[in-house]
Amino acid sequence: MTDKQKHLLSLGLVLVLVVGAILMIYPINKSTKLGLDLRGGLNVTYTAKDTPKVKVNEARMKQAEYIINQRVNGLGVTEPEIQREGARNIMVQLPGIKDPEKAKELLRKTAVLEFAIVQPQYEDMNESQLNQAKKEGKLVLGPVLLTGDKIKSANATYGSSIGTQPIVNMTFNNEGALTFAQITAQNVDKRLAIVLDDKIITAPNIRSAIPDGKAIIEGIKSIDEAKEIALVLNTGSMPVNLEIRNYERVGPTLGSDALRAGVIAGIVGLILVALYMLLYYQGLGLVTWVGVSAYATLVFGVIATMGRLSGWTLTLPGIAGLIISVGIAADSKIIIFERIKEEMRSGKTFRTAVDSGFWNGFRASLDADLVTMMVALVLFLVGIGSVKGFALVLIIGLALDIVMMLLFTRASLGLLAQIWPIKSPKLLVRIGRVMQGA
Repeated sequence: MTDKQKHLLSLGLVLVLVVGAILMIYPINKSTKLGLDLRGGLNVTYTAKDTPKVKVNEARMKQAEYIINQRVNGLGVTEPEIQREGARNIMVQLPGIKDPEKAKELLRKTAVLEFAIVQPQYEDMNESQLNQAKKEGKLVLGPVLLTGDKIKSANATYGSSIGTQPIVNMTFNNEGALTFAQITAQNVDKRLAIVLDDKIITAPNIRSAIPDGKAIIEGIKSIDEAKEIALVLNTGSMPVNLEIRNYERVGPTLGSDALRAGVIAGIVGLILVALYMLLYYQGLGLVTWVGVSAYATLVFGVIATMGRLSGWTLTLPGIAGLIISVGIAADSKIIIFERIKEEMRSGKTFRTAVDSGFWNGFRASLDADLVTMMVALVLFLVGIGSVKGFALVLIIGLALDIVMMLLFTRASLGLLAQIWPIKSPKLLVRIGRVMQGA
């Protein structure tokens, strides 16, 4: 395979990648998941407080973070962000949530999950009536027999033997299974209430003793109700007392304004870079303009792919990382072009200068990209929230810059040197004064 064929193959591969990126980007409203600062939503910060019985420690905070994560996942939010802030704070961001008050109400449920038998005189009441009777001070429940920390898992599904009726499958751990077996054996045909935050979530009837620690909750009206019950069962009890320190709703208008500003900044930056390269490097500037446009498309295509496959969220710092990466890509080409100019000043032909100048410039750009990538990797590993998003976009941009230098810049310059019999390199680039005696 000749050098010309290799260059054409490289450019063809770049074209395929760009087309694939465009397909992943379109439609942009479905491919790109926007963060809270761009989309609007709910931002809640919790602070753990010591109580006489429970002191805050790292293990309890990790468990609390896990429980909140379980509750958030049950809300159906596709891009939630839950992270620790310091030793006692947990921040929850829910972008694009439709019912912030419902989310806030669910997230603030921090009481112990309990199981208790419904008293015989109240067995004919439904859950709403039981909760109303509890508010009136009536003792509708017996003593607490089991707590939620003994539950291993719970999931909502449809019962195969009863058609499309929603059910909840519930499994206890070993200790819970023994206790639950005793409860069910001693209370057949009675109702077992599941209580969270002093509110009866459901009160299914015990049909028979359950010795294996696996139970089914039936009589649920909808699959959404079944999911909510399973969510409550999975969260169990909160290990620490959490108080809401900050509650903030970010409006969609503010988010759309930030997104618009970020997009405008990116477009203006791309145009300014292109104009500078065209004016200063002339013919080679055209190579840069095409290459940077393809590069920006590929970076955004990777972001869109991550959004489709894993629900990765793009935030305003992420857009900043994208804009900076465009500058890095242009800078790499400047380094290569300057090395080509140096070779031409020494008296080499454009074709010879392209070959040696590219590899010298590529090595310098590669060193710079790898050093920056290591810094970005550290930011990604130790940073939180938006810092991670910025670092990840920057890492993607640096990796694609290396790929584009090898596939696009090298091939474009190589083809240009072969198919354009240039006698005056000034048609392509201002090389400055040619050194005498070189």
